[in-house]
Amino acid sequence: MRNILLIAAFALTVVVIYFIATRPSPTKPVNIPTTFLEESVCEEVSAQFGDCKRILLFDAQSHLVFAESSSGIIPVLTNNEFTDFKKFIYPILDFQEFKEEKQERDSITWQADNNVQKDFSIIYGFAEDNVKTIVITSEGNRQPNKFFLRDNLWVWYATFPKDKVKLPVEIEVYE
Repeated sequence: MRNILLIAAFALTVVVIYFIATRPSPTKPVNIPTTFLEESVCEEVSAQFGDCKRILLFDAQSHLVFAESSSGIIPVLTNNEFTDFKKFIYPILDFQEFKEEKQERDSITWQADNNVQKDFSIIYGFAEDNVKTIVITSEGNRQPNKFFLRDNLWVWYATFPKDKVKLPVEIEVYE
């Protein structure tokens, strides 16, 4: 009887140690110094484009910040620590151009910027509210991120860990 209890205690100890060892360690949360970064990015946007209305989105995964000026949306690349402005991603998403080209396009517009930096490219654009899903078929059926801007208008984007995306970009739109 005593041997059975010792074996059971040993087995229970092994099971507990196994579960403790295989439990995933918590990921370190990304600490984004928002006030300083917002001010820094808005200063750069204002110097380049005349004004900065607000910061719309921080993307910790790709180190992108999306800023809004009166003329459009400006994607901004930051450093890995999210503390410093690195560079603007061109061309900006122009509000007026999107409105004017409505007859020539469907419910979306897109742009690509290859080789923003080594092993980093981006496809981004505007979409109207009726667009429910976008799939970038030329890049392995990738579904981009999107966020609501206002008044029936969304911003969508996808980043790629490579120097160049395949052009022309082929996109499927589902309404």
